[in-house]
Amino acid sequence: MTVSIDVDRLWGWFERFVAADTLVPEGENRVDPLDPRLAHFASDVAAPAFEELGATVEIDRMNNVVARFGERTGEELLLLGYPALHHGNAMEDPLRARRVQSSQGRELWVGLGASQSKGGLAAICAAVAALRASGVDPAGRLLVGVCSEGSSTHDSSTVLYEELDPLPAGAVLTVGTRNQISLGNRGRVDVVVEIHGEPTHSSVADELGRNPIPIVAEVQRRIEALELDPEPHPLLGRRSILPYKLTCGPIAPHTIPAWCLLVLDRRLLPGDSVDAAVAEVASALGGLDVSVSRGATMLPALVGEDARVVTALQQGARQTLGRELETFYPRSTFDAGYACGLGVPTVMCGPLSGELDTTGVLGEDFVALDQLLDAAAIFAGAALSA
Repeated sequence: MTVSIDVDRLWGWFERFVAADTLVPEGENRVDPLDPRLAHFASDVAAPAFEELGATVEIDRMNNVVARFGERTGEELLLLGYPALHHGNAMEDPLRARRVQSSQGRELWVGLGASQSKGGLAAICAAVAALRASGVDPAGRLLVGVCSEGSSTHDSSTVLYEELDPLPAGAVLTVGTRNQISLGNRGRVDVVVEIHGEPTHSSVADELGRNPIPIVAEVQRRIEALELDPEPHPLLGRRSILPYKLTCGPIAPHTIPAWCLLVLDRRLLPGDSVDAAVAEVASALGGLDVSVSRGATMLPALVGEDARVVTALQQGARQTLGRELETFYPRSTFDAGYACGLGVPTVMCGPLSGELDTTGVLGEDFVALDQLLDAAAIFAGAALSA
């Protein structure tokens, strides 16, 4: 089966999506779903693009967008993009899409979010357009949309799926995987440890104050002593716990802080209790003047190779590209776990030209044209195969 992708229209969508600023604000490590820029992307960028393809579009209270091509049946695959961006933080002229030639002669499309998600979103639109051009009605085959999640939680997905009745038969998160299929990943929870002290001038702190800074070292010593892994998961690997953020305050001249905040990244395996993982840390820190709480959480995901969404992607790739797609289990965590928990098998698959799990954290973000064309063909083929 031949799927014809209109490169000019693909470029138009890519250029439009890149031009919308949806990057994590400077000094932050999250994008709030209610950020006005995500609201603008939902109503003024994504919704018009889907409407041009003949879809009926709905935007919910969390700035999620879902577009349908007829009455929902529960047989559709959901192709879902994510506009909030965490990479490419130091790009020059990040909102201007441009085409360059690599030293190997590949055409690269450059712009903020190219590989992380916006290339995948452009490929979704190109796939629907290709189906339309072939005379295929996407109704009953596809739902398309964007999810506003940008805070390492499932808060946006919770609202998105509440509005979907019936639920789709499967979902593809079109974030960058080099068009491989991610079948599962560990979950994660932020375990927030607040170490209490007393703000005191450093000249008298030994006698009058409680300095929380030395306690941080004791907290970390106890965390490192935790026994997390009787056995690793055969596909997803090991549980882990890692400190990744430390702040103290208030900041004042020669002043011992009143608190230190240490945030631990605790990775989870299928079947793990999030609350039990947090309680385990609290128990290990017993006797210290600390408070332990649960922060941002994402659940583990695991999908079998025989799941309908996987077989549709594989059959679509065979029919349009003449090959099967590789599968893998990334070290990173994303949003598939929530939908999997609802019984919607959910994978990640989308265009990417950098290294998996290291998508240009600071530098240029780009995606090769051949990756985009393949992704659009795969998505169109999957819709025909679902």
